[in-house]
Amino acid sequence: MKGDRSAEPAAWEGPAHSRATPTSRASPVELLLQVGASLHATLVVDRQGRIVWMDPVLAGAAGWRSGPPVGHSAQEVLGGLPWLLHAFDAALAGTDGLCEDGGEGQRLSAVVVPVFDEDGTQVGACARLRKSERPRPEAAGAPQALCLGAVEERRAREHLEHQTSLLRATFDSITDGVIVVDLARRITAFNKRFQEIWGLTDAMMEERDAEKALASVEPRVTAPGRFIAFIREGFEPTFEYRSSIVELRDGRVLECKSIPQLLGEAIIGRIWSYRDVTAERQALAEQARLLVAEQEARERLEESFAVLDTFLNHAPVALGFIGRDLRYLRSNDALAALHGRRREEELGKTVREMTPQMAPFVEPLMRQVLDEGTPIIGLNMTGEVPSTPGEQRHWNVSYYPVRTASGTILGVGVVVAEITAEYRAQAERDRLLREAEEAIRIRDDFMSIAAHELKTPLTPLKLHLQMLKGQADTGHGVASRHVDKALAQLARLSLLVNDLLDTSRIQAGKLELATEPIPLREFIREVLLDFRGTSSLHSLRFEAPDEPLVILGDRARLAQVLTNLVENAFKYSPTGGTIRVTARRMGTEACVSVKDEGIGIPKEEQAHLFERFFRARNAPISGFGGLGLGLYICRDIIERHGGRIWVESEVEHGSTFHFVLPCL
Repeated sequence: MKGDRSAEPAAWEGPAHSRATPTSRASPVELLLQVGASLHATLVVDRQGRIVWMDPVLAGAAGWRSGPPVGHSAQEVLGGLPWLLHAFDAALAGTDGLCEDGGEGQRLSAVVVPVFDEDGTQVGACARLRKSERPRPEAAGAPQALCLGAVEERRAREHLEHQTSLLRATFDSITDGVIVVDLARRITAFNKRFQEIWGLTDAMMEERDAEKALASVEPRVTAPGRFIAFIREGFEPTFEYRSSIVELRDGRVLECKSIPQLLGEAIIGRIWSYRDVTAERQALAEQARLLVAEQEARERLEESFAVLDTFLNHAPVALGFIGRDLRYLRSNDALAALHGRRREEELGKTVREMTPQMAPFVEPLMRQVLDEGTPIIGLNMTGEVPSTPGEQRHWNVSYYPVRTASGTILGVGVVVAEITAEYRAQAERDRLLREAEEAIRIRDDFMSIAAHELKTPLTPLKLHLQMLKGQADTGHGVASRHVDKALAQLARLSLLVNDLLDTSRIQAGKLELATEPIPLREFIREVLLDFRGTSSLHSLRFEAPDEPLVILGDRARLAQVLTNLVENAFKYSPTGGTIRVTARRMGTEACVSVKDEGIGIPKEEQAHLFERFFRARNAPISGFGGLGLGLYICRDIIERHGGRIWVESEVEHGSTFHFVLPCL
């Protein structure tokens, strides 16, 4: 113990040697502790006169009774030793000092030295005290102050011995086993409880060897490897607070805690405490057993509800029992699923909590059943539930009063049969009926248009053929104009038949393409040559691209598309005007546009323009022939080439059809 060092012989060097400065760079406090340790100092004070470390024996001798003196001023703590305080005042002024005080049986002396850092700045002072024999008789003429000092020292020693005895008795009486080991793995302190817990003999403890003590307790531990590793890790200096549970082979369980032993801010060892928590663990185990028993009793109590729950959960409809406060007391999975929850989540919850959207409608009905005692049966309801937000669902709902044998109404029984599937099936039947009726209408319209379109070229064709036959019968020459007109009507008839055949091929997926590189500018000019002089009311203009554009496509099918668009431009511009055909590059694609100044297409019908058999409502059959298949065929051809086609139009301001194809 450091308190015992005050009784050691004075074997230090002179004061001048105590002023040496350590070579390692440290904080002022660390520096003071290093110098104090090297001098076996009893008291260390910083530059401001605050105590950094003080031997407890010296603190008792000074009459200090207010807890640890560290951090307090020397003026406050050393009030009982004025001669030592005077020596520290001199040392803090930079002067070495040697002072002493006499007692009845011995003399107390101290050497006090200042401490400086590497820069020569004073950081504090250290003092080492010693005791020697009382002065010889010839020294009887010493000042009366020495006698007074001896009296004070004796009183302080007696007080210290009393306090030490009290602390030792307290240390030995605590229920925790405590052991203190220094950095050299020497046992510096322990109490009786520690010996009792581990069964260590006095002879073993007198050796003060922590490693031997550890080896002797190893066989008593159920997991010795882990325990030894935990203890040895604690031998290393660390500020870490550590704890562990140690199980012994005899069934005991110990709670081990470890903290560092400090001298000022320096670690000088480790303190371990062991608490026997076997009874606590047994109490916890008993508590767990009682909880299990309570749970089993609760489960037996719930057995009476199991039959009811089984019935509810296997019922083909949603069932529930709701109390008078409109809280769910029982429900099955089918009813809970409507709310988007599990049935366990619904128990004890209100109807409004589970179905906030439906509560305004169903709560008045439930209260009516509770108040009047009459059921509400077969009520069709439509609404939304949390499990399917935004979706309308349909149910057939019945509410029944639930009564006791005496007639008291306990709550409401709910039976919910979902009929959403039936509603949807009916809606699907209605939709299919409408689609069938629309298909029949389209078919009838198509048959009417097809009959008209096919009959239109046949009548003049028959007339011209009859005229040609009459001329041949009378021996007159055949007029070429009749032949040309007959051929024109035949070509028109052939075009209608080809549109029907192409539509059939598209529907069957058999429309084939024979692709080749096509110079777009020359290709468009070739197609437009067939339209020169066909109309005196229209003018046809081609705006060629500034650069040569080459596409990969089926020449005949692309000519069919361009021809159809130009013919439509002529057809739907009955008052004449200019038909403009343009070609230009759009990034990696070539864009071809056909613009007219005709009747235009209503906005609401443009989305259906490329559908099969579709004809704009503002284009009457009379004067605007066709089966409504041309644009449908054009879209399929362009899309098969990897392109797209669309229209921009405004009623009475003409239309512009565009299609784009990838460039090579």
